[in-house]
Amino acid sequence: MKLAIISVTNQGALLGNALAEKLAKLGKKADVFAKTGRNPLKSISYDLLSKLIGDIFSKYDGFVFIMATGIVVRVIAPYISDKRVDPAIVVMGDNGKHVISLLAGHIGGANELAHLIAEISDAEPVITTATDLAQKPAADMLAVKLNLKLEPFTQLKTINSAIVNNDTVKFFLDKTLINQNLYDQESAKQGVIFKDLSQLPNEEYDAAVIITDQLLPINKNQLYLRPLTLAVGIGCRRNTSREEILAAMKDACTQIGRSINSISIIGSTIVKQDEEGLLSVIQQLNVPSIFFVNEQLQECIETYQLEESNFVKKEIGVGNVCAAAAILAGQSNKLLLPKTKYKNVTVAIAPVK
Repeated sequence: MKLAIISVTNQGALLGNALAEKLAKLGKKADVFAKTGRNPLKSISYDLLSKLIGDIFSKYDGFVFIMATGIVVRVIAPYISDKRVDPAIVVMGDNGKHVISLLAGHIGGANELAHLIAEISDAEPVITTATDLAQKPAADMLAVKLNLKLEPFTQLKTINSAIVNNDTVKFFLDKTLINQNLYDQESAKQGVIFKDLSQLPNEEYDAAVIITDQLLPINKNQLYLRPLTLAVGIGCRRNTSREEILAAMKDACTQIGRSINSISIIGSTIVKQDEEGLLSVIQQLNVPSIFFVNEQLQECIETYQLEESNFVKKEIGVGNVCAAAAILAGQSNKLLLPKTKYKNVTVAIAPVK
């Protein structure tokens, strides 16, 4: 987590530097900002807090503000958008007695950051998240710990509310997943015991949290935690739109009964590394991408005897982009979905090793 510590008073600046030194001993680097004229230890100076936040808000994963909570609320208000992407926001008074988790408590990590800052500064953490206060496992915290994606995100509030209100909420795990033992072990630390996914149709519950990459019918209040299991290879004509590429990917995932939220990586040819529609899809899905040179793709084509297109070979230099890119991106030796043609897009899917 890339951290920034920001103060507005002399005492706050001293506290900020002390926190940074203690964090450094734990192997955690923090940049320290102090207001001009209130910077006795020569941290990074700034003149106007609102301008500073405008300049750096998107550059850090977490912020420790040493100032009044009201100041923080007002200064970050123009920049917060969604708990899935907002940074962790923690607030301290400059007397160092309390550490408040203000924003992005679970997904952003503010609750854990508040506990850490409190521990190293002998302060009292102030946590207001209902599941934490009730000492119950939150679905979004579980997703963070296990590196899973929430689907549909709109169900999160309903599920966590059911947990807090002592409704019958059951947790299910797809035991066919490669990492199922890891999920079992890590979730147990959060107080969660999974039932086998095969038991889902026979169980009675008010809400369910399910770890699987499979597409299943939703009959009740269900929240899926999607593991990143799929490598998708993409070929496309020049200037194909984001919408067309995304629609093809969704359909391809549906064909193998998998969720698009389980895509771990997208691969293509280096010829497409500046393709705006493809880059927009990669940004929207927030997954890593890799673009392969022809030599890599051709070697994969020959190794796995992949179908080749003379037209593509003439245009790109190799006869199959999507299937080879999927195998290479997933570091796999098989395809879940072979080269599948759409109007201006080809898609192939491989498992992630």
